[in-house]
Amino acid sequence: MKKLLAVFLTLFVVAGLVPQMASAQPVLQGVACEQDVTVQADDWLSNIADKLYGDPLAFPAIVEATNQANASDSSYAKIDNPDVIETGWKLCIPSADDAAQLLSGGDAGAMVASSGPNRRITVFAVQHAECSWDSFWCTVQAGIQKGAEDNNVDVTVLAPDEFDLDKTASLIEQAIAANPDAIMLTVTDPILFREPIMKAINAGIPVIAYNAGSGPIEDGIPYYTYLGQDEYQGGYLGGLRLAKGGGSRGVCINQQVGHAGLDKRCQGFVDVMSENGISAEVLAIGDDPAESTTIIGDYYAANPDTDIFMTLGPNGANPFYAFVENEGLSAGDVKHGTFDLSDEIKANISGGLTMFGIDQQPFLQGYGGVSTLAMIVRYGILPALPVTATGPGFVDAASLASEPDPNATVKVFAVQHAECSWDSFWCVVQNGINQAAGNMNVDVEILAPDEFDLDKTASLIEQAVAANPDAIMLTVTDPVLFADPINKAIDAGIPVIAYNAGSGPIADGIPYLTYLGQDEYQGGYLGGLRLAEGGGTKGVCINQQVGHAGLDKRCQCFIDALSENGIPAEVLAIGDDPAESTTIIGDYYAANPDTDIFMTLGPNGASPFYAFVENEALSAGDVKHGTFDLSPEINANIAGGLTMFGIDQQPFLQGYGGIQTLQLLVRQGIVPALPVTPTGPGFVTQGNLATVEALAGEYR
Repeated sequence: MKKLLAVFLTLFVVAGLVPQMASAQPVLQGVACEQDVTVQADDWLSNIADKLYGDPLAFPAIVEATNQANASDSSYAKIDNPDVIETGWKLCIPSADDAAQLLSGGDAGAMVASSGPNRRITVFAVQHAECSWDSFWCTVQAGIQKGAEDNNVDVTVLAPDEFDLDKTASLIEQAIAANPDAIMLTVTDPILFREPIMKAINAGIPVIAYNAGSGPIEDGIPYYTYLGQDEYQGGYLGGLRLAKGGGSRGVCINQQVGHAGLDKRCQGFVDVMSENGISAEVLAIGDDPAESTTIIGDYYAANPDTDIFMTLGPNGANPFYAFVENEGLSAGDVKHGTFDLSDEIKANISGGLTMFGIDQQPFLQGYGGVSTLAMIVRYGILPALPVTATGPGFVDAASLASEPDPNATVKVFAVQHAECSWDSFWCVVQNGINQAAGNMNVDVEILAPDEFDLDKTASLIEQAVAANPDAIMLTVTDPVLFADPINKAIDAGIPVIAYNAGSGPIADGIPYLTYLGQDEYQGGYLGGLRLAEGGGTKGVCINQQVGHAGLDKRCQCFIDALSENGIPAEVLAIGDDPAESTTIIGDYYAANPDTDIFMTLGPNGASPFYAFVENEALSAGDVKHGTFDLSPEINANIAGGLTMFGIDQQPFLQGYGGIQTLQLLVRQGIVPALPVTPTGPGFVTQGNLATVEALAGEYR
């Protein structure tokens, strides 16, 4: 089946190689297929290149030759993503001389040459409803259109004339036949849509879901990610707002107990109430408004200390408002939040009874879908998680009073603790900032010290605040030192987000909107799932700095993933001395010779691991290894097959996403859904290493 850079890797069997002689070889712009190969189990494109050419990084020649063959003979595969190969695909293998010619056009050949910000790409959006007959979709399609404009993408929207899922499935087939660069679609019926979606994936077309779906794992279809509301986080973060300032008792009013999404909303609410020392439970009602009003009233009579109410939409909010009127209650007596919006809900938000309505932010579903696919196609930057949250978006009285202004001028200050001129890592981040600013017509000014100096960085935040921009993005390198200047910005009404350095507003104790950066938990967990695929005996996470919160989190989640797969695992502490660390790893292996899964947390762990492997004369057949971060040594071992992956935080996306997030906030009133907006883990493997290396220092 598939090789994919996503959590659903564990669900599918990877591909391998059986060579066969071609019966009739087409001529490919002067380059002939010297032979064909058929892909089967346990192989990557780079493994094929290594076997046939003695160089795993020669695989772009196979990709280019195969795609040229596909143009005249559809029996050959079309490869848009070298990380996605399907059992049974027919590949065109040029001669060694012709492969060298194909590769001579650039560091990673013609395939990589087509990457980058100037490539015009084509996307098809297939959805089960349409603006002309369902006004909700006008907002989604406005997001698609604006996302296309801002990201230099051509988009075609396909939808049936009325609600007809069979017709929608046929439109997915129509989109595939057009052979676009990517497809975004609504997974309204994962059983019915599975076959056409798999056709797209098998054809090498990147696919994401938006608005309707549950993510690739729950849907059982290996698309990249689903953009939509995170129901649990909606309940949790809504409850967190309601719990602020305390309360006696909370209740989540659920009009359809047993509905998975609504139950998740209530569970999140109950969990956060418990964390804040407030008892809470679920109250079941039905669809009859009068009966529901009575149920709520009876509950309140039995529990008169209840002062926090969460409803899950108009079917719960409307009888709640009737109950409040019957009891003569007001905003001073109860706190109320709800999911979704309606005229009655909006009136009660404006009137002060309802603190907020939780919006799934359909504009962002459309806009974000286009932007996500542009990142995949142009830069090989993949979604970090199976579900990319577009909601909860909280609508309060202030946001209700504001109107979107898509043409507003936007001035952003970006304040960071390092700078491209003296730290090359930051060139990639700043390229992301500048690329997004150019695409989205944002005026951005970057402020950074001349050397690592956090006091100077704090003063630069003050400088940015004094300039009174429309928004500020900054690195929260020291939340204690930076708290005062950041709070000055927030108190002045300037929207603030963090990028690259920080832990999110809750962990940092500073009420900025979100943090864009690596999700350390998911990095360890998803990396562990990849390493656990196919089984193993014992795993170890090699930690060079036990006690460092981020590194400890990586190890804990690696252990969690292996444990879920029935593989015991533990942490091995090393230090910064390479020779001593090599000895520690060797001693551990001598005492635990059944250890066959190793996770390292960066070059400080990977380098002594490689020395240990050499000392023990081990190979990729003896152990499985994954690591965080990249380095020339790590890259070489990915290419050679010893290391399965390096986990990249995708710094280009940190810069690009920061600008995108702020301009959507200022122009459209769209707020970040979660305290942490993950830009990683991004997995670098043999399949995409050449692309990453070709774009390194500029976009990767």
